[in-house]
Amino acid sequence: MRAPNELTAKFANELVAIRNIQEVEKKQNEAVEKLHISTTGAILTGFYESLRKAGENTEENLLLTRAIRRFFKRLFLTQTNAGLKNSGDELITELTLAGYLKNDTIPLKTIAEIDQIINHYAVAYHKLYAKFSGEVANRWTLETLAVSVESKLVDHRIVTSFIDFAYNYFLKNIDREALFSGNPPASYEAMLFVAVQKIILKYDNPTIRTNLISRYQVSPSHTVNFAKLNAQIDQILDDPALNKISHTIDRNAAPFRIFLKILGTDNLAKYLESEKALLSIFTPTINKTYLAIRKDVSRGIVRSAILLLIPKLFLVAYDIHADMTRGGAINWLPLMVQLCPVIYMFALRLTLFMPGANNSRALTRQITQILFDPIPKQPSIGRGRGRKFGVIYTVIYGMIIIAAFFGIGFVLWEFVGFYWLRILTFFIYISMASFLGFRLSRKIRDVEVGNETQNSLTALRDLIYMPFVVVGRSINKVYAQFNIVSTLLDMLVELPLKTILRLIRRWSSFLSDMKDSF
Repeated sequence: MRAPNELTAKFANELVAIRNIQEVEKKQNEAVEKLHISTTGAILTGFYESLRKAGENTEENLLLTRAIRRFFKRLFLTQTNAGLKNSGDELITELTLAGYLKNDTIPLKTIAEIDQIINHYAVAYHKLYAKFSGEVANRWTLETLAVSVESKLVDHRIVTSFIDFAYNYFLKNIDREALFSGNPPASYEAMLFVAVQKIILKYDNPTIRTNLISRYQVSPSHTVNFAKLNAQIDQILDDPALNKISHTIDRNAAPFRIFLKILGTDNLAKYLESEKALLSIFTPTINKTYLAIRKDVSRGIVRSAILLLIPKLFLVAYDIHADMTRGGAINWLPLMVQLCPVIYMFALRLTLFMPGANNSRALTRQITQILFDPIPKQPSIGRGRGRKFGVIYTVIYGMIIIAAFFGIGFVLWEFVGFYWLRILTFFIYISMASFLGFRLSRKIRDVEVGNETQNSLTALRDLIYMPFVVVGRSINKVYAQFNIVSTLLDMLVELPLKTILRLIRRWSSFLSDMKDSF
């Protein structure tokens, strides 16, 4: 059996070193004093956080960071610099009551480190706020502060080592000259680092920004350099070349996504010593991943259908009430048509197929090539010229979109009796259903090697629903920017709720101190 290549051997050595450090730190933390949280308000806080998670449009691994960001957003809004200085224990209290952390697990020294990070970012925030817009100051400081604090609560060192491994693999294997026709961007390596995190780990921009800041070792205390680096990061994140690099990685990332599932395996470095040992855990993980994706897709379809059904039921009830008020018979046809987006959502599930045995064999073949093949002297990824389609394809595609909307709109107007506002509502719902179905299909695409598996059924599905996916994606972008549900929860529920609970906890502490003084 082949020995691991140079990149794999380096990665394995890093894993061993990190595990050794973690073991030492674990023993040290067992002896240090930890923060104990009073559970007053835990049930109410936990219930609200469950509700709040449903309003977040993000990956599950980013929910903790989002909760921390909401805490600081509220804190920066209501507190002075003096109130920010020692807010680490209040943050840990909220996260514990919300169920993100276990009680009596966070050392007091970690809270002190968090307080120090908060102080640095608070100073930087006020300096940047005086020179830039509030949106820029928040993006550069508040969002990165949340990620920095989260990294103190969750150990990401193994994941960081994996990011470096994937980055170095693509750095050596992507032919940047061929990919960009001999004119690669000046920030290519930084873009590659961003794309690896964005595509393989599904990180959001704040997390990627913070990792770049950490990589270049720029502290928020050095405000000028900090602002310059953030401005450069903004340019990288908005550069069209990033999409091209991301697309290239996406088409070659399936084995990395499966490998990510075994990253927490004990003695992973031992499994990297031979192909046979590695495949003994990698192959079962493929099947487990398929099963997990199948469950996620089915659960996602049901949740999406319910999300579409609830407001539709109100519209149906209103139409029934209107028909009965006019004294006429209930017109069932428009009512049934209004429920079509929900039925359509379930129909999409029938067109989503999991990869087969050929894909599993391709995954195992590729992961052994990545880990055990010698590092190529010449990069190969990106050399093949991508398929280019003429303007005629774009024109035809645009005509299909227009024909689909006008054709369905005409049928709804002429034969169902919908007026223009009801037709617009129908298109919004069917577009959102299409986009939700498309997003769920990407979970399957993430573990497919090569081109997406196509058959007559999936080809027909794509022809029908892709025009609506385009519109649904635009609607989702607007929703993500102006997430009304999340904003209302932040302002009308979270701010007063967390403030009241904080006062109750302080009052409980006061009463406890009073009893101890007698």
